[in-house]
Amino acid sequence: MDLFSHSWLPFLYLYGLGGALFVFGIIITLKAGSFDLNRYVHKKWMWVLIFGFVWYIMLHALMTLAALDSISVYLVPIIMLALVVIFIAVNLILKKIARS
Repeated sequence: MDLFSHSWLPFLYLYGLGGALFVFGIIITLKAGSFDLNRYVHKKWMWVLIFGFVWYIMLHALMTLAALDSISVYLVPIIMLALVVIFIAVNLILKKIARS
C-alpha cells in the first residue's frame, strides 16, 4: 500500500464522514430551535463547536505531516498556539458585539 492509503485516506474518511455528521447535527439543532444564534451564549457555543472541530482537524493533519517529515515537529505547537490566539480574539469580538 502506498503512503496515501496509510496516512491521508483514513484522515479523509474520519473527517469527511465525521464532518458530514457534525454539520448534519448542527443543522438538526438549528431547525429544532435548540440553537438560537440571536443569543450571545448560543453564538459563543456554536463558535466553540466549530473551533473544536477545526482544532482536531488541524492537530491531526499537522501531526500526520510531521510524522511524514513534511514539516518540523516544532512547528506544530506554534500553529496550534496561533489557533488559540484566533479563538480568544473571536471570543472577545463576540463579547464586544453582544454588549453593544
